[in-house]
Amino acid sequence: MFSKRLVLVIFFSFFFISSPAKQSFNYFLAADDPGSYVMEMTKNAIDTLTNKSITQTEKEEQFGELFDTNFDVPSISRFVLGKYWKQASKDQKKEFRTAFRNYVVKSYSSRFTDYAGEQLKLVNYENEKNPKLFIVHTVLERKDAPLIKVDWRVGKKKDKYVVLDIIIEGISLAVTQRAEFVSFIDQNEGNINKLISLLNEKS
Repeated sequence: MFSKRLVLVIFFSFFFISSPAKQSFNYFLAADDPGSYVMEMTKNAIDTLTNKSITQTEKEEQFGELFDTNFDVPSISRFVLGKYWKQASKDQKKEFRTAFRNYVVKSYSSRFTDYAGEQLKLVNYENEKNPKLFIVHTVLERKDAPLIKVDWRVGKKKDKYVVLDIIIEGISLAVTQRAEFVSFIDQNEGNINKLISLLNEKS
């Protein structure tokens, strides 16, 4: 159901959403611009992902907390369910948000072991037409391999930035996930509950 490309995209997102300590939240909120925000987060993420003193249980808890804090989970959930969001009942929407969130946290919180010293570097950032939406352009440097372009779609809500999407070499995490979810529901005669059950099984 989930493509290898999607797994790669989500793995790189880990550099963004893990952090060594709760007190660093204020530091992130104080970032002067979305570019600084992304780089501050990724620097601390790498420190955490390579910290062998943190247990898997602690990492999963921390991952879940920071995913909730730094990603606009309600907006992303609505987007990835696609055309079925409007068809879903209030209870189904709530169950899907929870199942999707838990699936991401459970499935990918252990992938920090694959880290091999890649370095994320800021290129620049720009506004979208909406002054509260930004695209942060970065590149991932790998040893003896081509650079990987990583763009972050970041929104500003009140006093903090939140991630709306991650785009790897032109491939959008949110768009890819929506296509796979919608396809799965289509293949199951429009039954949203089957997708929710699958995500719960994988969580």
